This record gives sequence, structure tokens and C-alpha cells, in this order.
Amino acid sequence: MLLGEIRNYLQQRGSASLSDVATHFDIAPDTARFALDYWQQRGKVRAVNAACGSGGCGGKSCGGGDGTHYEWRARDIPLQFTPFSQTRT
Repeated sequence: MLLGEIRNYLQQRGSASLSDVATHFDIAPDTARFALDYWQQRGKVRAVNAACGSGGCGGKSCGGGDGTHYEWRARDIPLQFTPFSQTRT
């Protein structure tokens, strides 16, 4: 149940930090990380370092600090409609 709730939360928000997810669901950060890793392994979530993405590292290491957000990935390949008449040659 929690996996689906976290999925819905990220779909609605677009992205959230580990602490946002843990706080929203009142769960331990390790539990939130487990759920986020589950979705990440399935290619539905990706970890993005917000500071690095905007060039704001300031010379510091960007190794998963507080700037890491998890974002829900939209479908990579949009569905395309091809009329039947165009598929025949």
C-alpha cells in the first residue's frame, strides 16, 4: 500500500526530497529510501541533485546531500497514433 501512495505522491508533486517523503508519510527515512529505490529500480523514479542540475554546486561534492530530489519519470516514449491507411504500402 505504501509503495502506491508514494507513487501517487510523486506523480502529483513531480518531485520530492527524501525528507519530504518521510515527513509526509510519517515514516523513517530508511523506509522512504527503500520505497524510492523500489520505484527507481523499475525506471519510474530518478534521483536528481537539484543543486547540480542548476549548476549550483559551488565547487562542493554533489554526492547525494540534501539537494537530492526524486522525480517521477513520465513515459519516455509518447504513444503515437498511426492511422491504418498509412501503415499499408
